Amino acid sequence: MGSPETPRDGERVQVDAFVRAASGGHELVFRTRDLSRSGLFLYTKVAHSYPFRPGSRLHLELFDYDQSIALDVVVARVVEPGSPEADSFPTGFGVRILDTDAPTQARLEALIERIRAGGGPY
Repeated sequence: MGSPETPRDGERVQVDAFVRAASGGHELVFRTRDLSRSGLFLYTKVAHSYPFRPGSRLHLELFDYDQSIALDVVVARVVEPGSPEADSFPTGFGVRILDTDAPTQARLEALIERIRAGGGPY
């Protein structure tokens, strides 16, 4: 996701999909709130404390139908309980997608276009 140093690439689309995140022996399942070409926001209603902090690198699997899109990301920000944003949205964290190869980027863009058209991951 964007940060003051790195603007967001592309518009956000709202999407509710499952994502598996792994880093340093931790593996957790999250849901997405939104997605863009440059990042996504992850949350879970179960946990309010995340083992990831800004700068943490993660490997994600974004599930789409019976396939997944593998992405390497970095945590850009964390929404903590009690913060102003947490009053309107679930707590969680925004991640910025790191370099992807052309086939992965094409699959991600196809998913975003399908969501814009009213479809989505299943």
